[in-house]
Amino acid sequence: MTVRPLLALSAALAALAPAAVHAQSAGAQAEILFRQGKDLMARGQIAEACAAFDASQKLDPTIATLLNQAACREKNEQLATAWGLFLEAERQTRTATDAATQQLHQVAATKAVKLEPRLSTLTVTIPDPNRVPGLQVLRSGEPIEPGAWNRALPVDGGAYQITARAPGNAEWSSTITVGNEHDARTIEIPKLKAAALDELPVHTAEGDAAQAPPPARSKVVPLGVGGAAVALAGGALGFELWARSTNSQSLDEKTSNDRRISLWHSANTRRYVAEGLGVASLAAAGVAVWLTLRPAGVPGERTARVELAPMVARETAGLVVVGGF
Repeated sequence: MTVRPLLALSAALAALAPAAVHAQSAGAQAEILFRQGKDLMARGQIAEACAAFDASQKLDPTIATLLNQAACREKNEQLATAWGLFLEAERQTRTATDAATQQLHQVAATKAVKLEPRLSTLTVTIPDPNRVPGLQVLRSGEPIEPGAWNRALPVDGGAYQITARAPGNAEWSSTITVGNEHDARTIEIPKLKAAALDELPVHTAEGDAAQAPPPARSKVVPLGVGGAAVALAGGALGFELWARSTNSQSLDEKTSNDRRISLWHSANTRRYVAEGLGVASLAAAGVAVWLTLRPAGVPGERTARVELAPMVARETAGLVVVGGF
């Protein structure tokens, strides 16, 4: 009848054994770290001593270790951190009934009172007009609650990066340096610029037209005008050769004076046509070059229009280049 209770008790003790061993191990490690912290502080290795006290307190929190943490931070000129630790020790021992703990309470309270006037403060001010929706303020990466804005808060001496950000706005950042003791610094957060909003696409017709890239330039018109210039040049050459041949016939004509005069007029007419075609060829070539080298068009620019039209005038005929650009 007594076997089952004994088995249950054995199982419970077996389950508690690892936790008890772990607690004993943590307590032993904390004690070693505490002693190392005391030795390091005595040798003037303040930063290393503070790290040892921090590790000891994390493993096995005690008021004695907490007070040593605070004293170490004070020696390391981290006055705001030290003050906060002394206040925490004072709070934890406020209801103590035994004499030893009451003495620790008095030590913590006295140190906190003496340390407070030496503190440096940093005020992050944000005027109401600068409080854009969703504003978040950070001090060296740590958020500052809105309730702490515009208030002088104790900080350790050193450099702090103040960052302000909000959805849809450009991030702002600045660095301020605070002295270790008796320094009061203030930094104001400006109104964030809505730079990100400027990058949104414009959906209006005018906005789309203004932001659309210029259309690709067509090569058809320049090539067509260039081909016409070549054709006109060929026609000019042909009429010139024809005029020379007709003129030679007029010179060779000996039998009929009327025929000789008619051939001479024909030669001159063909020469005028050759000259007209030559001028038109040069004009077309110039237009082709201009169309090729001109700057890219912009929205709303008139489209180039080039045509070849016949030209008939007194004693001359040919083709001319007409159009608008």
